[in-house]
Amino acid sequence: MIHAAGILLIARRTERVLLLQRSEEVSEPLKWAVPGGKIEPGETPRAAAARELEEETGYEGQLTVLKDPLFVYRGSNLEFSTYFAYVEREFSVQLDWESEDAGWFSLLDLPKPLHFGMVALMRHGKRELNEEISRIVRWPALP
Repeated sequence: MIHAAGILLIARRTERVLLLQRSEEVSEPLKWAVPGGKIEPGETPRAAAARELEEETGYEGQLTVLKDPLFVYRGSNLEFSTYFAYVEREFSVQLDWESEDAGWFSLLDLPKPLHFGMVALMRHGKRELNEEISRIVRWPALP
């Protein structure tokens, strides 16, 4: 079983989320996903998610990560914990080899194709996502 974690990051000022387009060198190439990756030995899922965000985007500024995962995807060989986090404003992403592109998007207008984990989050974690978003921005609920 692979244990991994990532962050659905929102910029409070623009109310948009950051997604990365996966490179041809990783699984699920060219699909849009949250920054994330494998949990290292001795690392908590939350710490792994924050580390992966920094590694994959170059972001080293103020970051607020919620304590508990927003959603946990469980597949036959993968458990992926997605945490919800926010920053005050959007930043320029410094891509590493794992990503082809990055962008800030409204949750109501996401790019395609989405990674299966992002699809699962939008389907099964919508209630939790709506609750967390409503605490930090004034969005209408997701349909």
